[in-house]
Amino acid sequence: MEDKKEHKSEHKSEHKEHKPEHHSPVHHKPRHHKKPTFAPIHIIIAVLIGVVILFNAVQIFSINKLIDGELPPEPKIPVVEVILIDAPCEECADLSQLITALNSHPDFEVEDHRTVQSDSSEAKDLMQENNITALPAIVITGETEEITLEGFVQTAGGLAFKAPAPFFDVTSGQVRGVVSVQYVDAPDTCPACIDLSLIGRQLRQAGVAIGEETNYAADSDDAKSLIEAYDLEKIPAVVFSSDLGEYPLITAGWTEAGDIAPDGSYILRRISPPYYDLESKSVRGGVNMISLTDISCDTCYNVTLHEQIMANFGLQFDSMKTFDISSTEGKNLVSQYNITLVPTI
Repeated sequence: MEDKKEHKSEHKSEHKEHKPEHHSPVHHKPRHHKKPTFAPIHIIIAVLIGVVILFNAVQIFSINKLIDGELPPEPKIPVVEVILIDAPCEECADLSQLITALNSHPDFEVEDHRTVQSDSSEAKDLMQENNITALPAIVITGETEEITLEGFVQTAGGLAFKAPAPFFDVTSGQVRGVVSVQYVDAPDTCPACIDLSLIGRQLRQAGVAIGEETNYAADSDDAKSLIEAYDLEKIPAVVFSSDLGEYPLITAGWTEAGDIAPDGSYILRRISPPYYDLESKSVRGGVNMISLTDISCDTCYNVTLHEQIMANFGLQFDSMKTFDISSTEGKNLVSQYNITLVPTI
């Protein structure tokens, strides 16, 4: 019996030892990822030192090549010579400012610049070689192949520039571009007619060389000759010499203003009114304005405002009158023109 009790006691003891204890929970440690490995600091420093050494080696190599002349040199600036062929005329264009600009141009070096007279053998050779027929002119010689300048053309001898009008025409031996102007004035019966002599002043301001200006009275023989020669239909009128054609910026739209006569003269046909009509022998373009008001309308606008508005459109008034709709003249106007709203003109 005692042996059985001892066996049971040992069995219980063994069973108790294997029984898990629930009163103290078990905590499992989380699994940790493997930490990344970094290069040792001495390796990083060695790489940086290597980069610096390589950079310095490249710099030294480049400097040595530059010293040895192996690197390509900077582009060489062209060297040129500027020659002015003078013109035998006082009216001709002055090119001194252009010469000054060329001497300080950043794209090339002017080794020498000089002026030669048009009758010299050198000037004649330059004109022939560069196909120059108008003076003054500028010729640039030397290393001109890669040079482009506004107003200059590439020639067999280099670069050539023709002066704007007025200039000396080598072929004819005459000065071209000095414009003479002839005016036919309006008769005394048209005091409001435009003064065309203002055109000459405006052309001067635009750079046109105006030479002789002549005014002819409407009833003079010279005026009658111009009227007949150019078939003028109204006066005042103006006739420009053919030299105006040397200014293409002025004559580009000439067909809108007039025409060109067989002798090359430029005739201004489009005249702002009022003007004297030679066929009807009367003044055309004078306007009479009548303002119609209503005195009983205190809030109506001021009808005289139309006077300034019409004047801004270039209208010339021979007379201006004002009538109220209650007047006899006003009632007649209302009836004649079927007017339903006033003020009006």
